[in-house]
Amino acid sequence: MMKLDILRVFQLVALLTCLPSLVLAQSYHGGGRVRTVSHEYENANVRASTNCGCETIHCSACSSQSRIPSAAFMCPPTQPTGVTSGACAPCITGVDCAVGPGGEKRWNDSVSIDFQPLWHGEFIGPVRLPALLEYRIRVNDEITFTYIPNRDRVNEEYRLMVGDTIAISSVSDDSIKQDKVIVQPDGKIHLKVLDAPLEAAGKSLTHLRKDLEFAYKKYIVSPAINIEPVAVNTALLDLLDSVNGPFAQGGRALIATVNPDGRVQLPRVGGVYVVGMTLDEIKREVNLRYKDQLVGVEVEPRLTRTAPHFFHVYGQVAKPGRYELNGPTSVTAGLAQAEGVLLGGNDRQVVIFRRAEDWRLVSTMLDLRGAHLGKRPSPSDEIWLRDSDLIIVPPRPITRTNQAIQQIFTDGLYRVVPFTVQQGGN
Repeated sequence: MMKLDILRVFQLVALLTCLPSLVLAQSYHGGGRVRTVSHEYENANVRASTNCGCETIHCSACSSQSRIPSAAFMCPPTQPTGVTSGACAPCITGVDCAVGPGGEKRWNDSVSIDFQPLWHGEFIGPVRLPALLEYRIRVNDEITFTYIPNRDRVNEEYRLMVGDTIAISSVSDDSIKQDKVIVQPDGKIHLKVLDAPLEAAGKSLTHLRKDLEFAYKKYIVSPAINIEPVAVNTALLDLLDSVNGPFAQGGRALIATVNPDGRVQLPRVGGVYVVGMTLDEIKREVNLRYKDQLVGVEVEPRLTRTAPHFFHVYGQVAKPGRYELNGPTSVTAGLAQAEGVLLGGNDRQVVIFRRAEDWRLVSTMLDLRGAHLGKRPSPSDEIWLRDSDLIIVPPRPITRTNQAIQQIFTDGLYRVVPFTVQQGGN
């Protein structure tokens, strides 16, 4: 019996020692719910949890980029006394969609929740998960292509191209020496003594030297031709000059907007289809195309501006029209941008029209009246809007009936049989 009491005393002391940290962790993370993702270098701060995906040193959950890593409870640093907790702690009850029975919650499902973790004030909000795991380029996105000269060694011998300059000399005869020979637009070079131009574009220096010795043997017994490159890879210089704009930063850059056909226009390679591709895929595709034409350059694409996103509101709202979708926006938030539903609007049958990936039309009908009246604390109909969504707020049935009566009896019958009111007088 004495051993059992001593064991209970030790357990009580351990609980009291850890209690401030547990309360602080719950206050910081909203009642102990998951808020932070733990990676392998943070294992020293991770508490044991059954749903932790990073309990071991080698985190298998974080090694794949195809899904979000599992979350873990984190112990926040200790705050000074009186900062996290206060003398007047509010007692707030509310509804959390993750707590309680399944399905949509009602107000009678309210429980005590940590609705205000930082009692001294909080105005930013929690760190949210990314809206997308991987962004893919859309029409009207703006991409900045930065052209970076590199010094990578190539494994094959350089081949001359139009515009390159070489110097030709001979050990046995100085009369054929030329310090500046330019490859002409037709790919040929013009030399002394030779009566016809010689093809040079597309040939290596070794190949061209053999052709020159064979051509000069008609006039010189032992020509011993020597070729020195003066200005080569001129196509790269022309490319860098074409993208060296006055507003380029971080290197020679070209700003391109994705056209409605899904392509961007780049110098020398022309149109490149990029819609639906990631930046890494675009980088690989563009660099492969440039590699087929020249060497010594690497292209780095950066997404500098995304295409604007819009949704449309139509029907019984104060201000119907098109509105920009700047961030995650719910249906009620979209209606608020349209200055709310009119008195005769039917917010129990709000229709959302949406286009799927293959452009087929899908739609749904939402009942938002309970949420707008404050009767539904966790409405399942309060969904997120997507680009190009159309919100339609129809009139209420009684409104439609009144309009029909007005059209038949007020407008229609009055125009068929006009009535006049006699003014009485003395």
